[in-house]
Amino acid sequence: MLKERIDYLCKKREIARKELVDGLVTQAHFANILAERYPLPEDLAVQIAGRLGVTPAYLLEASSVSEETLSRAEAVFDLLSRSAATIDEQQVGELPDKDDTLTVELTTALMKAVYYRQLNNTIAYDYLHRNYLDFFLDKYGRPEGSSMPHLPTPAKKALYYYHIQLFRSQSRYDEALNQSLLLAETIEPGTEIWLTAQNFMLESYIYLKQFDQAKRTFEHTLKHVYEQRWFHRLSELYIAYSGYNFSVGLVQEALLALAMAEANLVYASNQGELFPALLNNRIIMLILLGEHDKAEQEIARYEAMALREPEEVRAQFRPLIHVYRCELAVSRKQWTLLESEIAMLDQTAHNTDQQMSLLFYRSRLSLAQGQYDSFMEQALACLPYYESIRQANRLEPLYEALAVISEELRKYKDAAAYYKKLVQLLRSK
Repeated sequence: MLKERIDYLCKKREIARKELVDGLVTQAHFANILAERYPLPEDLAVQIAGRLGVTPAYLLEASSVSEETLSRAEAVFDLLSRSAATIDEQQVGELPDKDDTLTVELTTALMKAVYYRQLNNTIAYDYLHRNYLDFFLDKYGRPEGSSMPHLPTPAKKALYYYHIQLFRSQSRYDEALNQSLLLAETIEPGTEIWLTAQNFMLESYIYLKQFDQAKRTFEHTLKHVYEQRWFHRLSELYIAYSGYNFSVGLVQEALLALAMAEANLVYASNQGELFPALLNNRIIMLILLGEHDKAEQEIARYEAMALREPEEVRAQFRPLIHVYRCELAVSRKQWTLLESEIAMLDQTAHNTDQQMSLLFYRSRLSLAQGQYDSFMEQALACLPYYESIRQANRLEPLYEALAVISEELRKYKDAAAYYKKLVQLLRSK
């Protein structure tokens, strides 16, 4: 790991390795040191550290995998593998970005990236990647990468966890499942992080329509939760299970699972994160079922919950509420109401998903009003995003409408292409 740290520091200070050791040691001997065939002498470490602007210990301890090093890295992983809503932000800020050992330093950077992604803190997330993580992700495997057999276990677990969160955010559940299985191999069964990995697997199996594996994973995990009396994990487990039931067409069972999730919220330490997710699932399910009045009641309940929060939190809820109201208006074909909700969503949308939702709803309104040029422009603007995250409930109406309008505009080749995509989508459902 000394080689990776030296390479990182050389890149950061824009100094070639040849220049770094010029007059100190031959390049061949230094290459053997970096390959760990020879130890790095202290006197050489002092001279190289001076040229790189770091302490000698930052080089001498880089490859340390001592018990103390692994213990500190494990502590960082254990802290930041919890739900972000349960972690004190000050505690995260106090974790040092630099450490003499690369194992602790890399584990910290990866898990901070996981934390910032959960908080949707794109500024901190991007800064961390630009200034540190991008280099090491190239060295130790991009998200498409290998199993990193040469990394110490805490850093390896952090990299698996990082990849899981990245793939989940991109709806790439086949890769997320693979990383979850790899993570499970490195952790002790029955621990908190083991339960988290089981939830990741359950979610991935559902999205991949591997329903037998999903049911087995749920039952196995639920049995363990009750045996260990870890009731604080029940709500998130039932929320995931509701997705399984809904996917296989067991609608009432899906809503019952959400009721179980809500009943067990009293035990959860991250209620502020789980309750919105629970309501979101229930609202979307009810709209898809055509239970519009019940969906409207749940939206009102969601809004009332948001009003009890500080202004900063309410600002995050507002666009979600308008998205739900837009979704309900589309389902009811209430175009005047949709136009009003679009105007409010336009003022509050603050992330990519919400901006794309805004374009989608504008395309539905334009289509309903017969404004086909506007529809084509808006639909084609959001289509690549929904294709990239494979969001079927957006792609199906987009493909269908694009095919029909392309036909009306006598763009038969385009129409055929959209019909083909629609058929492929429906076959995969």
